Amino acid sequence: MRLLTALALLAVLVTSCSTPEQSRPSEAPGSSVRTAPPTGPVLSKLSIAAKFGEQGIRVSPNGEMVLVVEREGFMHTVYDLAGRAIFSHKVGEIAMNPFWLPDSSGVVTGQRVGVAPGGSPILDLSVLELDGSVRELVRGVVIPVAEGHHVSPDGSLAFVTPCCPSTVVVVSRSGGTRREIASSPTAARLLSWDADGYVVYWSGGSAIDAVRPDGSRYQVPLGLPAGVTATSIEPGARTADGSANVFWITADRPFPGTAQNNIADRTLIGRELRPYQSGAALAARVSPTELLTHPNGSFGAYDITTGVTRTLATVAKDDTVPPTAVSGRIVLTSPHRTWVRVFDLDRDAEWHDTEVGRVLNETGYALSRGRFLVFDEDGAPYVLDGVAARAAPARTVASATSPNAIVGTIQAARNATVGQKMQLAWRLPDGAPQSLDYFGGTLVVVSTWNRPCIVCTQQLALISDVTVGSRVEIISIGVDETEASALDVAKDYRRLRPLVGSTSVLKDISPGLLPQTFILDSDHVVRQVFFGPVTWDALVRALTAASKSRLALRDGDVALS
Repeated sequence: MRLLTALALLAVLVTSCSTPEQSRPSEAPGSSVRTAPPTGPVLSKLSIAAKFGEQGIRVSPNGEMVLVVEREGFMHTVYDLAGRAIFSHKVGEIAMNPFWLPDSSGVVTGQRVGVAPGGSPILDLSVLELDGSVRELVRGVVIPVAEGHHVSPDGSLAFVTPCCPSTVVVVSRSGGTRREIASSPTAARLLSWDADGYVVYWSGGSAIDAVRPDGSRYQVPLGLPAGVTATSIEPGARTADGSANVFWITADRPFPGTAQNNIADRTLIGRELRPYQSGAALAARVSPTELLTHPNGSFGAYDITTGVTRTLATVAKDDTVPPTAVSGRIVLTSPHRTWVRVFDLDRDAEWHDTEVGRVLNETGYALSRGRFLVFDEDGAPYVLDGVAARAAPARTVASATSPNAIVGTIQAARNATVGQKMQLAWRLPDGAPQSLDYFGGTLVVVSTWNRPCIVCTQQLALISDVTVGSRVEIISIGVDETEASALDVAKDYRRLRPLVGSTSVLKDISPGLLPQTFILDSDHVVRQVFFGPVTWDALVRALTAASKSRLALRDGDVALS
């Protein structure tokens, strides 16, 4: 669960989605109700003034709105998924992550008004209402630790004041007079609410405290061995009703369940801390009490209240890449390619790959009804319809045994002189980055060509015939050529891997003279360079010398046509 609880450690104004413990009123997380057949595109540009990595971006719990916070001036703007601005408000200096209320009715934000002993900001908090008004919430509290954990299941909010003493205060969502319900001589840290309306907090001792606005209270011992002291407790996942809360406990030495790292998860259920463990891949909910897991090529649902994981689906041919996000019952993986991978937890046994035409960032956030907020390489936001992606034709993949069927575009080419390790990096048509490092331990022949150079294209036939066992990679680089011309030239030569690049990109390895042929050893250090035509014997000798330089030849390997 450490991955889950680490979400509670977000620093000031990071890019994030809504907090994991909040449910979505417009779409029950575990609902199996199917959406209507898709009528729109798989990928749609979201026309909002935001760019990934440059603004704070937070999705509302109901998945229908996006909060964008400008770092300069801290302008808060809420957009709907059509790109319309619902409201904008300039807060001024802030020192916390703004967070959505669980019912998506407003955004809690804070303005710095002072600094507590130890350096923590002291804040005045307000609620930005969807009608554009600002409602004062509470004054003089420390920065919220886990955002949504400060909100009770019935909508009240709890915070703590600076030390010392430190007090626990409760306030209505509509603001008004705050109630001080507990006091501590040391700094208190608010952890969460439980299902019975108790505010759960920790004051640095050997127990967790819980207090209700009516004054009733209880304590739960941390259960640490004698001589072991807790140094930190962080909130993790919780059920929407507060019946189970996961806490991440750090001690000054190992205690049961921590191995050697002094850290363990404990789940508070019924006034007892239980040592449940989880393989949850995301803080993504698949039912009111369950989080998604993805171990060993299958999807499961980890129940926070019991510590038990049930199997949802076994995935055929799974590469175990962690999911990006889950919306409804659709799982999305965005592997930084021009295609995405989706999986329906109720219907599928394998991933469905769909082309989207743009290289997308690995980051993505769940919206409502099987949709996701994703970003391209430039940080521009898009809405991806997972249901439409699943219904679209499956992406076709060229055979891995035919490298000549895919043309890569060179991004970088350097170090073409003898004795230097050549740097060659390119991008495949689906956006996948690749480089010479992909062929680790393999001899490489690199040859440049273009259409007007008849000798160049004739020489490719000779080069493609050379074999040193199966440990030679043949790369042909079309200088200022197109993908179509590269495919046409390479189509008859099974072992050629065609790349294309402009003169400006290739200026280090192709300074105007064609053809050029580079012999690289298994460390991809240039061992020999041929300018102009190369003979068969010279090529064989060069490969043999390169292989001997690194003892790359195995028993039985020979350099033959």
